[in-house]
Amino acid sequence: MKKKVLNNTLVTDRWFYNKPNLTPDKNGNIVLIHKVSFGPLECWECGIDSNKIPYETYKWCENDLYEDENYKKHISVSELRQKLNNMIELVKDTKLENWSLIYKKGIEMIDE
Repeated sequence: MKKKVLNNTLVTDRWFYNKPNLTPDKNGNIVLIHKVSFGPLECWECGIDSNKIPYETYKWCENDLYEDENYKKHISVSELRQKLNNMIELVKDTKLENWSLIYKKGIEMIDE
């Protein structure tokens, strides 16, 4: 898989990954993994919600035909841990390898 870094964003194939954040957003969610595709336009994120439960969301933004594909669901701690471990592997050997520390802190948060 080809990886490159553009403006503090990791790009792989058609996905653009944003930096993980341990600070809750306006909804109280801690967004640990967030990726966007611009062809087709879709968004995916994973983290810990305001109730401290791991979650995953997906949104198809291209048109109304696939609106039924959109979802937000709770996932298990082990699923989130695996996704975070996958991200640690993905950022390895990139200029964004320091993101690993945030992913590891996310793992610590869900294991508490």
